[in-house]
Amino acid sequence: MTFTLPQAWLLLLPLGLFLWRYGRRPGPPMVPRWGLLVLGVGALAGPELRLANAGSDVAVVVDRSRSMPLDVDRVAQELISLVESQRRPGDRVGVITFGREARVESPLSEVGRFGGFTRPVDAEASDLSAALDAAGALIPSERTGRVLVVSDGRATGADARGATRRLAARGIAVDYRQVSRPEPALDVAVVSLDVPATVSVREPFQFSATVQATSAVTGTVRLERDGHVLVKGPFDFKPGPNLLPLRDLLEEPGLVHYRLTVEVPGDGVPENDVGAGVLRVEGPPRVLLLTQQPGGTLAKALGATGMTLDVRAPFHVSLDALDGVGVVVLENVDANALGETGLNALADYVDQAGGGLVMTGGRSSFGEGGYRRSPLEPLLPVSLEMREEQRRASVAMSVLMDSSCSMGVQVPDGRTKMELAAEGVTAALTLLNGGDEASVHMVDTESHEIFPLSPVSDGLPLNQVARGFSGGGGIYVGVALRTGRKEILRSDKPTRHVVLFSDAADSEEPGDYQATLAALREANVTVSVIGLGTPADSDAELLRDVARRGGGRIYFAEDAMSLPRIFSQETLAVARATFVDEPASMEAAPDLPLLGPLPTQGLPQLGGYNLTYLKPRANVALRTLDTNAAPVLALWPHGAGRTVALTAEVDGKYTGELREWRALRATLEAVVRWSMGSAAPKGEAVVRSERQGNLLRVTLDLPPGEPMPGALPTAVLLSGDGRSGVEKPLHWEDEDRLVVEYPLSGSGTWHPVVKWGGRVLRAPPVALPYAPEFEPGSAREGLKLLRALAAVGGGQERLSMTGLFAEAPESEGRVALAPWLVACALAVMLAEVAVRRFLPAPRVRVARERPAKQAHARRPMSVTPGPEAMSPGKPPAPGPEAPPEQKSEPAKEPAGVDSALEAARARARRRTGR
Repeated sequence: MTFTLPQAWLLLLPLGLFLWRYGRRPGPPMVPRWGLLVLGVGALAGPELRLANAGSDVAVVVDRSRSMPLDVDRVAQELISLVESQRRPGDRVGVITFGREARVESPLSEVGRFGGFTRPVDAEASDLSAALDAAGALIPSERTGRVLVVSDGRATGADARGATRRLAARGIAVDYRQVSRPEPALDVAVVSLDVPATVSVREPFQFSATVQATSAVTGTVRLERDGHVLVKGPFDFKPGPNLLPLRDLLEEPGLVHYRLTVEVPGDGVPENDVGAGVLRVEGPPRVLLLTQQPGGTLAKALGATGMTLDVRAPFHVSLDALDGVGVVVLENVDANALGETGLNALADYVDQAGGGLVMTGGRSSFGEGGYRRSPLEPLLPVSLEMREEQRRASVAMSVLMDSSCSMGVQVPDGRTKMELAAEGVTAALTLLNGGDEASVHMVDTESHEIFPLSPVSDGLPLNQVARGFSGGGGIYVGVALRTGRKEILRSDKPTRHVVLFSDAADSEEPGDYQATLAALREANVTVSVIGLGTPADSDAELLRDVARRGGGRIYFAEDAMSLPRIFSQETLAVARATFVDEPASMEAAPDLPLLGPLPTQGLPQLGGYNLTYLKPRANVALRTLDTNAAPVLALWPHGAGRTVALTAEVDGKYTGELREWRALRATLEAVVRWSMGSAAPKGEAVVRSERQGNLLRVTLDLPPGEPMPGALPTAVLLSGDGRSGVEKPLHWEDEDRLVVEYPLSGSGTWHPVVKWGGRVLRAPPVALPYAPEFEPGSAREGLKLLRALAAVGGGQERLSMTGLFAEAPESEGRVALAPWLVACALAVMLAEVAVRRFLPAPRVRVARERPAKQAHARRPMSVTPGPEAMSPGKPPAPGPEAPPEQKSEPAKEPAGVDSALEAARARARRRTGR
C-alpha cells in the first residue's frame, strides 16, 4: 500500500487532542468518533493498493515511409489484429505510425479492434527515433509493456538507439518484425552529384557524379540544368561505383539546379535513379519585383536606379527562387497568387534569412489582398486589424459549406479539411458587427442547418460550426444555392451576400443554378465562391460560372491551410471598408529622414490608399492628412530582415498625383535600398555547408583576429518548400571554427543560415535528391539496425505474436482506497448519531436545591424579640448586625452534555430555579 499524501497522518495528533478536549463524552459514542477521525485522515492521505496483475501495454510502431512495401498497411493491420487477439484482462494495445514525423493512430485500449490507418504521414523519411519516443510517451510511466516495431529498418533522422535506451531505462523492451521490399536483382543508384558551392559569372568549372551499380549494365544518362537538357546519351556501368566527369559555364547570377537521371531497364529501386545539385552563381543582390505591370511606373522607376532588377509576374515563390535576392517588392499582389507555401517561404526569407520586403498598396494588397491571418501579416510594420470605423452599412451573409465525405480528409498537420473550413468561417463571422446578420448551412446531397439567419448582436452559436460535419456524398450545388436564396431573402439589409464553399473536384448536381442566381442578382444579392482545389479541377469551371453569374469573387484554395485566410479576405471585402477610394493629401512624418534626404514639402495627393494602422515601435515616414491620419509609408526591422509598407497604389486607378511626383524615383530607390540593408563587410566570417549522405555539416570560420563572440552563433535550416526551420547553436571545433550538424529528414533543397550577433550569413544551399532510406543498401542493413535496437533492452524478433503479452512484465495496478474510506466514514458518522440518540451516556445529576440549602445554613439565627421589646414608644434594641445575604453562585453546567439542546435546557433550569 502507498499513500499519495502521507503527510496527512500528522493531522491525527492535533485533531485527536481537539476531539479529546471538546468532543469527549463517556460511553459508547466516543468509539465511532475516534473511528471517524481515523477514517477521515486516512482518506485525506490518499491510500492506494498496488496489484501486480494489472496487465501490460504494447505499442505497435508502424513504418509507412516510401521504402516500405506497397501493401504495408494491409500487412501491419494483420499483425495488429494478431496482437489484439493475444490480449488478456488489463492488457492494452496502441498504434503509432511514422514517416517524417510520428503520429498516434490509435491510443492504448483494452477493447475494440484497430479500424485501419487514417492519419496521413509524410512518406519522404522514416524518423524511427521520434516514433520510439512517441511510443514511450504513449505508455504511462506507472505501467510497463513492450514496443513492437514493424519496419524495414531503413531509418532516417537521429540515431534510434538513443530512444531505445530511454525505453530500456523504464524496463520497456523493443521487439521488431521486419517488413521490407524483396531484394532487387539490379539496382543502379546516383550516389552523389558534386557541384561547387559557388562560382562566378562566366567562370568555367567542373563537377562529377557517382553512380553505384550492382551489376554491369548499359543505361541512359541525362543531365539537366533548370529543366534544360545539357547531356543525354548511353553509358556502360560497371559493378560498383562509376564516376561521370561533367563541366559547365554560367552567364547569369542566381541559383542553378542540376538534375542527373539514369535510366536502366529492370532497375529494382527507381526512387534512387536521380541525383540533384544546387549551385550559387555569385553576383550583386537583385531586386525581385512581382507585378502584373512589367512596364509600369514602378518597374521603370526601379530600373532607372542602376540596381539589378528582376521583374516577374506573381508566382508561388520558394527559397530557391529567392536565393541571391536582396529585396522582394510586391506591387499590388494578391496573397493567393503567392500560394500558402510561397507566403511561408517569403516569411522565412525575411525573418530568418535577413531579406527585405516592400509591399505597395492597391485593391489586391494588404487586407483586401488576403494578407490578414497570413504568415506575412506579423512582418508588416502596419496592422491589418479591423476597427469599428471601417465597417460598411449593415450586411447579411449566408455561408454554404461543403460537408461531403471529401471534407473529412486530413491535412499534414492532422486536422481535416472540414476543421480548417470551420475555423475560417468562425474567424470570418467574428469580423461582422452587431448590426449584421449571418446564417450557416452545411450541404452534401441535402441541406443541414447549423443556425438560421440571425442578428450578430444576439450571439451566433459559432461553436456549432465545427460540429456540423455530415460526411455524405458530394455537394449538390443547386441545393446549396436554393438554400442560400431562401435564407438571404429573409433579410432587408442593404448589403446581402452568399458565400459558397465547395470542392472543386466534387461539385455535383447544379440543377437550375442559373435561374437561382438570376433571382438573387435581381434582388441585388451577390454570390462568391471558395473552391477547394486548383483552377484545373473537373468542377472548377462550374464554380467560376457561379461566381460570374452571382457578381462575386472566385477563390481557389490549392492548400487547405489557406482556407481561414481566404474566408477572412472575402468577409473583409464585403463587410469592411479597408480601402479608402477618395483623394487624400500627405504630410511628412518624423521618421522620413531614415530614408535619406527626401523632400518634405510639395508632397502629392493620393487618389486612394489601403487603410491600416501603425504598429508599436514601427517608424512612419509619410501619413495622410485626413481624419484617419493613416500611415502611407511605414518601415521597421523585423527578425533578421527589414520590411516597408507603402499603402498607396503606385500605378493604377488610385495613384493620383503620385505618378507625376518628381521625387517618386528617389523615394522608391531609398525605400528599396533601406530594405536591402548593408552588404556584409569584407573580411567577414566564412560559412560553408557540406552534405554527406543525409547529414548536413555547416561550418563557420572566423576571420583572423576576430574577437570571441559573447554568445554562440546559431544556425537555422530552412526548407525550400516553406516548411518551418530548425534552429541549433553551433559548437567549437577548434579555435577559429564553429560547426553544427543536421540530419536531413527528406528530399528537397535546404538553405542553412547562420546568425551571429546582428549579422546573418547565408550558407550555400544543398540538395537531397531522394529520401536517405533509398540509398544503395540491402535489407540486411536494416535488419542489423533492428537487431541492435532489440539488443539494448532485451527485445527479440517477433515472427509470431504468440506470447507477446505473456512475456511482457505485469504492470502494478493501483486501486484507490480513499472512496471506500469516505464511504466507511459516512457509515460511522450515521452510527454515531444513532448511538447518541438511542444509547445516551449516563448524565451526572446535580441537586437543584443544594445551592439554596448551603446559603440558608450559612445565614446566622435571628432572635425573636419578647413582648417587652415590642412595647410602643420604645425602639427596638439593636441587635447584632446581620451579615449581607450572599448570592449563590450559578451551578456549573453538568459534565457530559452532548448537545447544544441539552446545554440550553440546563441554562433554563438555572434561570427558573426549577
